[in-house]
Amino acid sequence: MVICLDAVLSINRKYYSFVVPRIRYFEETYPHIQTLNKIASLIGELGYDGFHVVWKYKHVARVKTLENLVNRYMAYANEINEANDLVAMKDWAQKSSVMDYEKFGVNGIGLATFQYLRMMLVVSTVKPDVHIKRAVSSALSRRVADLEAIWLVEKASEEMGLPATLVDHNLWRNFASDAH
Repeated sequence: MVICLDAVLSINRKYYSFVVPRIRYFEETYPHIQTLNKIASLIGELGYDGFHVVWKYKHVARVKTLENLVNRYMAYANEINEANDLVAMKDWAQKSSVMDYEKFGVNGIGLATFQYLRMMLVVSTVKPDVHIKRAVSSALSRRVADLEAIWLVEKASEEMGLPATLVDHNLWRNFASDAH
C-alpha cells in the first residue's frame, strides 16, 4: 500500500523533491505490490538493509517503521475481520481521533505522521507539520503547539465551511518552499 510508503518517506523530508520520485519509482517497479502483506513479505525477503532498492532510500530505521506500520494495519484488519486492506485502514482512520496517536504504538510515527495517515485515508483533519505550525504562528504572532495548531485550523475551517484537509493543504502549499 503506497499510503504507508508515502507516510514513512514523508517524515522530515521534502515532499515533491524526495517523496514523489520514490513513490513513482515504487509504483513503476513494483506494480504487483498492492497489499500490506506483500509489502511485509518484501521487507522480509530483502531485509532491512536490502529494502533500499524498493524505494531508493537507504535508511534501516525507516524500513523498520514501515514494517511496524504495515503490521499495525494488518493486525487492525484482522481484529475487525476485514480482508480489504484499504477498507480496514479507512475504518481505522475514521474511528481514530487526534488523541489516539499516543496509543497508536508504531515507533517512528508521531502526531504529524499519524494525522497525515488519517488525511490520506479520507479524514478531514490537519497535519501539524512545520509549515502548518508556521502558518498558524504567523497569523497569531506567537508559537503554537501541535495540538493547538490542529484545533485552530479545524475550527477556522469549520467556521469557513471548508474541509480541514483543504485548508491544511492550502496553508502547506503557501508555507512550504518545496511545494512550488
